[in-house]
Amino acid sequence: MKKLSLFFLLLALAALSVLQAQEVKVKSFEKLERDLIARTQERLDANDEPCGVVRVTVPKAKEFQFEGNIIGEVIYSPGEAIIYMADLSNSLTIKSENYGSIKYEFPERIRKQVAYKLSLRLVLSDSQKIRTLVMPVVGIGQGNVTSYGAMIGVVRRTGFYAKVKYNFKSQSTDYECDGEGITLGSSDPAFYTGQTATSRFAITGGLIRRLARPFYLYLGGGFGYKNIAWEMSDGAWAKNTDKSYSGYEAELGGIYRLKNFSLTAGVQTNQFKYWESTLGFGIMF
Repeated sequence: MKKLSLFFLLLALAALSVLQAQEVKVKSFEKLERDLIARTQERLDANDEPCGVVRVTVPKAKEFQFEGNIIGEVIYSPGEAIIYMADLSNSLTIKSENYGSIKYEFPERIRKQVAYKLSLRLVLSDSQKIRTLVMPVVGIGQGNVTSYGAMIGVVRRTGFYAKVKYNFKSQSTDYECDGEGITLGSSDPAFYTGQTATSRFAITGGLIRRLARPFYLYLGGGFGYKNIAWEMSDGAWAKNTDKSYSGYEAELGGIYRLKNFSLTAGVQTNQFKYWESTLGFGIMF
């Protein structure tokens, strides 16, 4: 449980360390019939013609620069940039090092001595969104050993995940035997009832990488075991050491995202001796 808690803690820290990118979008454009700034605070162009005014409202307005038929300096105030533009201007280019750039074509040409309001908003870029993965998984291994668990992760272009699987079975053992049923310290096979018990547990974590939307690749490792016990004729149990494995785990798989749903398929191994496939269906939002 301590190892499991550590994995989830590392995953949470990784999520906090990834910054979500935003980009600027146009929210609305409207003529301000009662705004007289273009008349009361008039500014003339090179031909001594009055300008029109575009009020650009956006958070962190001072982080934006503007290009177009702009006359004079842009006037910045908290949440707003006041831009004087020549009569009949038809577009404005909006730039920011942090939020990208767009060229906006006005739905109507800017007219002299008229004020307009261009509202912008900052939105998460779809390609830069942090996706959160929550997925139940099932492992199907050699000998029809089935385990169940969950995989969680966070990813933008690159991210992290943690996964745990368990078959909810365990069996204490009194002896150890080999694949022939010979117990440790004995030279002859013991007698067995034919009853077996198999326990499987694995905890892994690693990297998720977006290859091309909507496909992701995951690669990781961790610790796990697969133990097989045989019941002896006297009711005792012996662990079959030839068919039991404990140690490092490695895995590789892919994830396909369809809107907020996701499918995964992969392969996992314990020390490259025990193999199983992993399948899952969950959400990725």
